[in-house]
Amino acid sequence: MLSLLSALWLATAPVATSEPPVVRPPPPECVFSQGRSVCGYQCKRTATEVACARTPYGICEVLVGGVHCWDPPLVAIQHPPATGAKPECKELRGQVACGYNCRQFNGEVACNRTPYGVCSTNFNKLTCWDPPDAVIHQYGAQTPAPRCLNASEALACGYDCKATRTEVQCASTPDGVCRLDNQRFSCFDPPSLLHCDHSAPPPPRH
Repeated sequence: MLSLLSALWLATAPVATSEPPVVRPPPPECVFSQGRSVCGYQCKRTATEVACARTPYGICEVLVGGVHCWDPPLVAIQHPPATGAKPECKELRGQVACGYNCRQFNGEVACNRTPYGVCSTNFNKLTCWDPPDAVIHQYGAQTPAPRCLNASEALACGYDCKATRTEVQCASTPDGVCRLDNQRFSCFDPPSLLHCDHSAPPPPRH
């Protein structure tokens, strides 16, 4: 009888799961200034302005006398880079840009919208390019790094770039291909056949 009761208890006992507990982000805050209340994350204020990021992954910086807030796109939140890159804001000559991998060049400032983009310069022009969201969903933290290639005054960024003396073209995905035959470009990107479903975003990094 004892062995039968033991067997019944084992059959009905809860099974421990190895899934880690869901880490909740910090609660948003509310800041009161200039007769109004503003709520969100990473809130900052000046003597005349107050603003907050909309997600715990965003940032707010006080630059050029104002508050500048920026939130990464959902794909960058769902697939954070292994390098731990964080968004930032930079200012140059009164211009402010926020994102990843921010660059300043020849009076311009620009950033990538994801941590997997690239910025390059050519003929006094600053260009930033990001892989499509479908690519980041497919590869995640292992998203291959794109490159930029220039040809005279032309500049293009992406994958498998090809160039003539005056023109350059690239594929938009790591699985794409570009060919150059008799000075004619042929570029093709296969469609993404993967779909990722996220039950919860990763905890924000601070």
